Amino acid sequence: MKIVIINDVHVGKPLMHGDKARSSSEVVMNMFESFLQDLVIRHRPDLVINMGDLIRSETGNVDLDRYHKLMSQYSLLQIPVVHLIGNHEIKRLQFEDIEAAWRSHGFEQDRFGLRSFGDVDVIWLGIDQEEKGSKNFILPPKQLAWLKQTLNGSTKQTLIFIHCPIDDQDVSGNFFYEFLDGRKKDGLFLKNQNAVRELIQARQNVIAVFQAHLHYFHARILDGISYITCPAMNDNICGPHVVNNNPEVYTVVTIEEDFLVAKAYSGEHCFAGFERSLSKQL
Repeated sequence: MKIVIINDVHVGKPLMHGDKARSSSEVVMNMFESFLQDLVIRHRPDLVINMGDLIRSETGNVDLDRYHKLMSQYSLLQIPVVHLIGNHEIKRLQFEDIEAAWRSHGFEQDRFGLRSFGDVDVIWLGIDQEEKGSKNFILPPKQLAWLKQTLNGSTKQTLIFIHCPIDDQDVSGNFFYEFLDGRKKDGLFLKNQNAVRELIQARQNVIAVFQAHLHYFHARILDGISYITCPAMNDNICGPHVVNNNPEVYTVVTIEEDFLVAKAYSGEHCFAGFERSLSKQL
């Protein structure tokens, strides 16, 4: 099975950090359709996953209009697509608006769910604010209960996708999140990450958790489960003073026989990777 993951696109205004260009978000809309089509032709995936933060979040009307335009471009793909909700989607938009946008473009899904692809189950989860206006995000109790029930009833190899990380990693050296913004750690990771991780670790058939939000590539193994953070699509990896560039970053995940491989690409060029044998677990 092969999956292409795209996350943290942040279509909208450009983002600066001091005098450094962090993301040329304004250039994405005009090239996103061709970017998606090229990925499908190049990698021929079984599934495309949008891991959230498609938009920068500016005003409700602007965000919704941009979101619909991006959904229309995803709808042109002739393969299954799953959409996750990121923190930027719910800053200005209501869940009902997001789900209505999915359905209006042919994506019949909820904010969390499961799809089976042969011997592999794909689970996606939806974050929510801890409270209205909060910068902390949680997995709501309803989803925790659903996840427990779903995992208890599954015997297939399972992949879990969530926007905010739950592996409490060290962000030292991360250009975007090394506390340079005055951010608290709670804003980087899911607030109830321990409860989610404990629930997942109780099931041996969960082989990997894929995360976004931190913008860079990171991989580790905790209690036999791979936790892989996928890099942002549009972040400036060309140099701190280079503007109006789009490195077209994405992640490709392959499960073949007893191996899981995750590779991060900029265009055609792989710049980070993780490979793991699953033979001992199966």
